[in-house]
Amino acid sequence: MVDVALRSHLMSPASEPQLTNPGEVQEAIRGLKVSKAQGPNGIPNRPLRHLPQRAVTLLVLMFNAILITHHFPTVWKHARVISILKPGKDPALPSSYWLISLLDTIGKLFEKFLLARILHEVNVRGLLRNEQFGFRPEHSTSLQLAPPC
Repeated sequence: MVDVALRSHLMSPASEPQLTNPGEVQEAIRGLKVSKAQGPNGIPNRPLRHLPQRAVTLLVLMFNAILITHHFPTVWKHARVISILKPGKDPALPSSYWLISLLDTIGKLFEKFLLARILHEVNVRGLLRNEQFGFRPEHSTSLQLAPPC
């Protein structure tokens, strides 16, 4: 039975991706934190909130091309790494620093709307067990310690 299901899945053509639209991209832009540092492309999050409609339309075209071709731009995989000295630590020791990777702003925007889609599908299809608490909204891991009501 499992073999039949696997064969049928492997033989069926992949479904075409659902393309994005300006509303979905603008929603992802609104969700960006403006206080975050800019990545290698030098574009801060704050100006993205004030993009004209034409610029949003260009982002939609670019994101749709990525969805159709299944190609995530290599430049978006690069990060600028900065080090921040931990308070009260010896600056001569490498272990005294936090390393922070700053990713490309437009790449993070694409990942943000893609994550929203994935989480929606996971929730609609009930793919997570009730015992899964980590990285879920309104599911603090400390709630697992509380006895069920």
